[in-house]
Amino acid sequence: MRTHCDAPASPQAGSTGDLARRRVPLQGAVNFRDLGGYPVGDGRRTRWGRLFRSDSLGALTEEDLALVAALDLYRVVDFRLPHERELHPNRLPVGAGPKVTEIGFWPDGVPEMLKALRELRIDAAGIERAVTGHYRRYAVHHCAEYRRMLEAVEEAAGRPTLIHCVSGKDRTGFGAAVILMALGVPRTVIVEDYLLTNDCRRDIGHLMPSGTTESVAEAFTAARPAYIEAAFESIDTAFGGVDDYLARGLGFGEQRLQRLRECLTESATGNASLLSPRRAGNP
Repeated sequence: MRTHCDAPASPQAGSTGDLARRRVPLQGAVNFRDLGGYPVGDGRRTRWGRLFRSDSLGALTEEDLALVAALDLYRVVDFRLPHERELHPNRLPVGAGPKVTEIGFWPDGVPEMLKALRELRIDAAGIERAVTGHYRRYAVHHCAEYRRMLEAVEEAAGRPTLIHCVSGKDRTGFGAAVILMALGVPRTVIVEDYLLTNDCRRDIGHLMPSGTTESVAEAFTAARPAYIEAAFESIDTAFGGVDDYLARGLGFGEQRLQRLRECLTESATGNASLLSPRRAGNP
């Protein structure tokens, strides 16, 4: 009997830099990306078509919904707070649509930073300091939220799962990093995946008033190496490394991690087509 973990993969060629094949081409979401194809050691890679990360889903078009329906999502993890969800409700395929897990949160300091941004009281260096602090707190102050995320991935048992927030950069960026850590993807590759957001930036101008300088906007919207590296430094300082963070911080010891890897990784050998069937023919 075929299990979810045994389901046939959707192979693609690709790497962190192969954005044309990694990005799902939607009109209403610019940062919707497949986390497949990343090396995990022992000649294996993350499965294509099983793990996705995205920005807001509130502006998906009818054509977008058809593409998303073809992904056969089982679970959507939404990191947005209730007021964010009310402002831009998710648009998802009707019928047998995905289950939604709401894990809304902001790290400490976000409301104050946004208020200062709205009032033009913060410069680019201040934004950088604030965002770097947020990333440090993701790893130590929000273990409960990211534990729930990994539990949702675990419960999906290899069925396609999407995580998202507003821009798909910060809460989702660290969430994607956690998933890739759990699967054994090297830190350098995780950073490369994080930085792909710079080529898929969502317009979040509604959060920045007229008069916002270009340097402030850039610091606010960019995925910078220093941001995600701050999260890794926090993990190393608080837990002594990724393995203990996953085990002690998130409750995922070796047995649970092995089950995730069985479902969400595959052999990297064999003849892989350039495009998976679900996206063949799309730009």
